[in-house]
Amino acid sequence: MSTSAAIDVPDTDEEEAGRSSIPNDSEAVERPASSDDEDDDENWTTDEDDETDTGSSDLYSVATESLGYITSEDGSVIGEVVNQAIIEASLEGLRMVDDSDIGQMDRARKRILLQNTDILDLRRLQRKKLIDEQDVGTVLRDRLDQDLRRIGLKATSLLRLLEMTGALLSGSFVLPVLIRGILIPNDMDLFACLGSYKAILSYLKKKGYTSCTQIYPGGKRGRVYGKGLPDISMIFELRNKKTYKINVIVSIGKPLLPILQFHSTPVMNYIAHHGIVCLYDITIFRLGVANYMSDIPLRVEMCFDKYRNRGIEIWDKLDEEHICRIDSGCPQTIRSLFDRDVLHVRFPDFMETPAVEHRKKEADVAIWRLATAAACNAATIDDLGFVLCDDKHAVLKR
Repeated sequence: MSTSAAIDVPDTDEEEAGRSSIPNDSEAVERPASSDDEDDDENWTTDEDDETDTGSSDLYSVATESLGYITSEDGSVIGEVVNQAIIEASLEGLRMVDDSDIGQMDRARKRILLQNTDILDLRRLQRKKLIDEQDVGTVLRDRLDQDLRRIGLKATSLLRLLEMTGALLSGSFVLPVLIRGILIPNDMDLFACLGSYKAILSYLKKKGYTSCTQIYPGGKRGRVYGKGLPDISMIFELRNKKTYKINVIVSIGKPLLPILQFHSTPVMNYIAHHGIVCLYDITIFRLGVANYMSDIPLRVEMCFDKYRNRGIEIWDKLDEEHICRIDSGCPQTIRSLFDRDVLHVRFPDFMETPAVEHRKKEADVAIWRLATAAACNAATIDDLGFVLCDDKHAVLKR
């Protein structure tokens, strides 16, 4: 998408509030450097400057304690132990409610009750027709908004940016939106294309992320990132004064392209402006399959350990009984962004358009197979993974 014209993204979570203009390409530097000069801070405002904005959720005024993470005034997390206690108390309250009672509640009451409910239980209630996709989408959007506020951003503003630039939010930041309490995200990954990344950098600078360093190409960490994801053009690391970090990863093609090459299926999820997409539905059961066959880099092993320590199993093949090349979780199965096994929860404002039509905005063609195909039960000579995303493709020799 071209960014020759300014992109308007609201500063607040209210549509009728004042809007701010994102500078165009000519105003964004080609290779930003870390900057803390006072003039910069004066020229860019943050969401904290708007004290009138109450956010996208009225829950913040009536049920703040039900929303998961406990934070201090500066936005830092007070403690996982206390946070977990609140989540457990919230879930205990849910267990005390009969399913039939949930079906009789209005949306506002469901919204409060379900705030910390695991996506697996939300899907169960949806299958029983006690809640619908709008209820699920509202809960997930509220949780996204809360997590974004902790790092100085807000859901409505960021989602508008994603809509106008085609960027995607991915990585570990998505998991706690789906599975509350699994981890507390302290950084975020935004995936962009070459035509829109400068607008994203400008937006984040306005939101207080004034320290910006290009770490790839070049730099020790950049070389590591580039080796693991060859289809990226640049990586920028941005930090605010509270040391929260946002990575902007620029794809050589569609923003979806690097996501399809992630190290394992539990992180093959993304948030777009229209909703949350989970490419492997086994993720909601806290199961996953590696996307490496052998010679797993140390940094990837460390990632595996991180998720295992948080209760997610990562296998080198689908250990459960299944039909190879048919089951969606089987590494030998060729998957598509548009197949029926993709879990897609739309946000409330996007219910009228079919989910698959929304996903077509990410790519016209998106098919892939994991690199661990040869590890599965059925014999095959197809021992390589691959990715095809519109006009770009990659063979995964892992």
